[in-house]
Amino acid sequence: MDKISEYAAVISNRENLYRFLGRIYKVEMDQTLLDQIKEMSFPTECGEDEIGEGYRMIENYLQHLGGDPLTDLAVDYARVFLGAGIAGDDAAYPYESVYTSPKRLIMQDARDQVLEIYRAKDLNKEEMLDFPEDHIALELEFMAYLCHETQDAIVAEDWPKISSCLKEQMDFLTQHLLNWVPAFCDDAEKFAGTDFYKAIAKVTNGYLRLERTILEDMIAENVVAKA
Repeated sequence: MDKISEYAAVISNRENLYRFLGRIYKVEMDQTLLDQIKEMSFPTECGEDEIGEGYRMIENYLQHLGGDPLTDLAVDYARVFLGAGIAGDDAAYPYESVYTSPKRLIMQDARDQVLEIYRAKDLNKEEMLDFPEDHIALELEFMAYLCHETQDAIVAEDWPKISSCLKEQMDFLTQHLLNWVPAFCDDAEKFAGTDFYKAIAKVTNGYLRLERTILEDMIAENVVAKA
């Protein structure tokens, strides 16, 4: 496989995983998504222990679904990510501002920062979404968008653009996602009642940690390719 094809395959896989995780966190599970997940194969031997453990947990969960998994998952989603029926902070609120502001409030500096980044790309939040722009789902979807931009540059074999796109991804990963999502995933794993959401927290945390290495390697290789 030549370097262009290799880059395209890696970035396509990254984009798909970001979109998948973004959908998981955006709204509660529905039958369509559950059916899709049942058809997926999870590479439990993937070179990153936490991701592999998360994938094994998902497979085990799918093999032992209860009589009404959609209700079970909806209740757990509402409790863990929306704080439904919770007194205090025993929830994983999916906003960067909550994890980066002194008083754990939404709509703080982090939201303003990511909103500015989105607007620089002429991206607007869907009108139907009633949560702030620093929600984990939107941040993950933004990384998917950046991956898609990179794919366009790869098709054009535009190495300076590829380099710029990869740097944008690294900046957003390190300045935003890695700045708070590990703590969020720790809370999600702690407070989730279903193994499914515990597993998703593991996959998310492990994958973002792996992403730093992937991007570092791709950026280094791209410098060599341009030389």
